[in-house]
Amino acid sequence: MIQFLVCIPTPGPDLFALDAEEYKSKSFEPGDAFADILTILKSKPNIVQKLYKALCKELLDNMTEDLEDILREGSLQDGLEKVAKLIDLDSSVTEDAWRPPGNIFLHLRSLDAQIIKEESELLEKRVNEIEEENAILMKEVTHKRTEIMTINDSITRSLSRSSIVQDLLEKRMEGLEKCITLLHRE
Repeated sequence: MIQFLVCIPTPGPDLFALDAEEYKSKSFEPGDAFADILTILKSKPNIVQKLYKALCKELLDNMTEDLEDILREGSLQDGLEKVAKLIDLDSSVTEDAWRPPGNIFLHLRSLDAQIIKEESELLEKRVNEIEEENAILMKEVTHKRTEIMTINDSITRSLSRSSIVQDLLEKRMEGLEKCITLLHRE
């Protein structure tokens, strides 16, 4: 026989700010009611002590009644067999339970630390590869820029000389035209 002790304090001026009718009319969620009761219990430690004593007394009384029932009915053997079955059911688990290693730093480390470390190394390697590729591309870009600058300089020089060359060619052409006209006259 299992009994549960439910301790519901009655609303009163010293325990609740609300009267009974107002308390019943409000709709409380289970979490809100728990938070309200917890707040009240924290504010009044003597109530907590009384509640603890009452729960312990109720538990002890129930256990005593159950043992007396077993002794009266003479079913001590049945009770012990039930306990043995429950122990056997519980002991069927042969797996070792995990225990902390004792090393605080190892124990506090994340279980995913190794995976995080490996992924970080892969990311670092990838970043280094990308930086190397960027360095190579920057070298190629600077090389191409220097080539373009030299071509631009040579074109600029050619264009600046072209006026001189053009003047020379015009003078030669005039000289040749004079020669042709002299040849035609003769």
